[in-house]
Amino acid sequence: MADQKKGIFSKLFGKKDDAKETIEEVAKDVKSEAEIAAENAKRVAEAAAQKAETEARKAEYEAQKLASEAQEKLEEAKREAREALEDAKEAAKEKLEEMGSKKDDLAKEMAAKAAAAYIDNYTVQANDTLSHIANRFYGKATPAYYTLIYEHNKDVIGGNMNLIKPGQVLRIPALPDDLK
Repeated sequence: MADQKKGIFSKLFGKKDDAKETIEEVAKDVKSEAEIAAENAKRVAEAAAQKAETEARKAEYEAQKLASEAQEKLEEAKREAREALEDAKEAAKEKLEEMGSKKDDLAKEMAAKAAAAYIDNYTVQANDTLSHIANRFYGKATPAYYTLIYEHNKDVIGGNMNLIKPGQVLRIPALPDDLK
């Protein structure tokens, strides 16, 4: 019976050893597959990182390209603005010169008209009146004539035509057509 017991134990322990070997083989297979899966995951992650880096470089290149184009357009706009400003300055300068010439011509014309509009200057003497002065220059002492002298000399005489003072210099206007 001892031999029988020994045989049963060796069968049982033999199966236990077989089961242990099977578990160890399965564990090795699982470990190997896990390592392969980890390696594959690592490769996929590296590929994704490379792709992301490539996309980032591409985006950076595109951004730099757009920035460069924008800078070129800005420089072009600045150049055009400077040219437009120079053109405007030149046009303004020409217009000012033209206006200056017209101003000079107009001033000469007005001076000629003003000179033609007055026939003489008269310095007021003691006891003079506007009617005496009108009679002296126009040969008539009526209100139309002495009022004409007053209207052209308000700045010298002041607000009251009856108050002229010796020493005042009055401009004697030429007679308008309706008083000739």
